Amino acid sequence: MFAHARESGEAGMISRETYHSVSMASAWPLSPYRPGNGIDPPYLGDREEQIEAVRGFLRNPRHPRNVLITGLRGVGKTVLLNRIQAEAEASGWIVVDREFSESDAEPHAFANAVLTDVNRALRRLSLSARLRDKAGQMLQAAIDLVGALTVTYGEFKVSVDTRRRRGEPPRRLDDDLREAFTHICELCVKSEYKGLVLRYDEFHVVRERPGALTLSALLSATSAVQQHSLPLMLMLCGLPPVVDNLSRSKSYSERMFATQELGNLRPPEDRAAFVDPAARLGRRFAGDVVDEVMTDTGGYPFFIQVYGDSLWTGSQGETIAMPDLKRLRPRILSTLDAGFFRARYVRASPHERLLMRDIARFGESATIEQLQQASGKRNNEIQPTVSALIQKGLVYRPERARIAFTAPMFGAFLLRTPN
Repeated sequence: MFAHARESGEAGMISRETYHSVSMASAWPLSPYRPGNGIDPPYLGDREEQIEAVRGFLRNPRHPRNVLITGLRGVGKTVLLNRIQAEAEASGWIVVDREFSESDAEPHAFANAVLTDVNRALRRLSLSARLRDKAGQMLQAAIDLVGALTVTYGEFKVSVDTRRRRGEPPRRLDDDLREAFTHICELCVKSEYKGLVLRYDEFHVVRERPGALTLSALLSATSAVQQHSLPLMLMLCGLPPVVDNLSRSKSYSERMFATQELGNLRPPEDRAAFVDPAARLGRRFAGDVVDEVMTDTGGYPFFIQVYGDSLWTGSQGETIAMPDLKRLRPRILSTLDAGFFRARYVRASPHERLLMRDIARFGESATIEQLQQASGKRNNEIQPTVSALIQKGLVYRPERARIAFTAPMFGAFLLRTPN
């Protein structure tokens, strides 16, 4: 049945109170399941391979590898990002984290955000007793440089060092970042820190406009510093469009990153993520319930947490049986439809919704040719709407001439929902 509604939606849009509204009083402990955005689940599933790969990168700071985590909504991207951030911090790296929003994607705001993060890293370094004792002059030079970084707007010019001679051409953001990154990473080498990690979530919102340096400045500065064996790493996370955004800004971006594309949990990890948290607290699911939930959720981590939480709080017996699932399932689906799915749907204009419904006629994705047939429009009439939906994070291009929803089973939701 939830093969009709395998969607993570905007994780966190529905409160736990909403789920608990379908619950029954119980003497059992609080639910071990954690439906929400970026909330660490009780069972991470088959992500240990990705975590171990990052551990290897962190052990070799002179030859760092950047990490890109991508996938649809609700597959555990932010959870994995948080885990590898913790690994980096435990390994002695300075980690500066940020969640990007649409407003941060504007060129002046992007520059401000990254330069602010540079200052955050430098403040951490300025507390190092080892640097103050052994590299005080280098530390002061870095403080002077980063303190002088200024962003001037207008035609989006970035200048650095107020002592520069009058008439000297303004600096570019990529030059400023390369200089700042170099200073900070050289200080890391002389300090107790292994290096610097810039950890950015929701990074798919950043798209470079012609003539306005954003992504290309960050990538070129990072690449230049890494080519000198200085310890700088990018940890980026976002929806599938992030891959295209990076490649459009710098053609070599695919060689800069170890890309980890997350999807649904695979057997037997999907069942373990559902069954094990309950078993540890003395409860079990009947076998037919487990089978049904695996079919409903398709192995998507967020939906496994939603089902587990609702069944735990909405039933009383030691064994959660099929009657419990049949009683609670309609409310689970209704809650998801009203919250997660609809929260995404209302972001689209009426014109964009028509195109999304045309996609849904063919499943969770459709070719441009299919959309032309369904809508009666030519390709050049469809593409502006596709671009608008991509910018809103509702669809992406998984391959040439094909458009897909960024949320699992969003198409199935559209088919069962009146316009």
